[in-house]
Amino acid sequence: MKSSETLSPRVALYPGSFDPIHNGHIHIIERASRMFDKLYVAVAKNPLKNPLFEPEERVDILREVFAETPKVEPVLIEGLTVDNAVRLGAGIIVRGLRLVSDFESELLLDMHNRRLESRVETIYMMPTQEFLYFNSSFVKQIVSLDASRIDGYVPAAVFERLKKKFPPKA
Repeated sequence: MKSSETLSPRVALYPGSFDPIHNGHIHIIERASRMFDKLYVAVAKNPLKNPLFEPEERVDILREVFAETPKVEPVLIEGLTVDNAVRLGAGIIVRGLRLVSDFESELLLDMHNRRLESRVETIYMMPTQEFLYFNSSFVKQIVSLDASRIDGYVPAAVFERLKKKFPPKA
């Protein structure tokens, strides 16, 4: 990356797989969007995961969910998160931190990001207690067993798409 690129502390990047996006993610995005002039919600392609939704579908879902929030811009990213932050002019990476078990992996990730691009800072946002235990893996597990039980875990746009992927069992 060119060192002359300007990074704004008022522009942030919130990366994740968001497969699927759930109400814990929504909570972090809504709070972060109040803190920054622009929040890129970045769907990262991860070839090591077996996705429920294709990356482009996840971006479309995010666009639908945040259609009325102009400061939130869903984007698809590939490669290193810090390189995408620089490309988008984001001086901040937002990360969700739920439990102590998240801390070690997030700390290591932050150390590498700082080494790779020292101009990009990372902030951590903790969800309220209501969303502390939410994660996409559990959402997928619940929906695969009984899609009707997922209401309240995901926004309506995701709920409808999940019901199509997992129709009720007769």
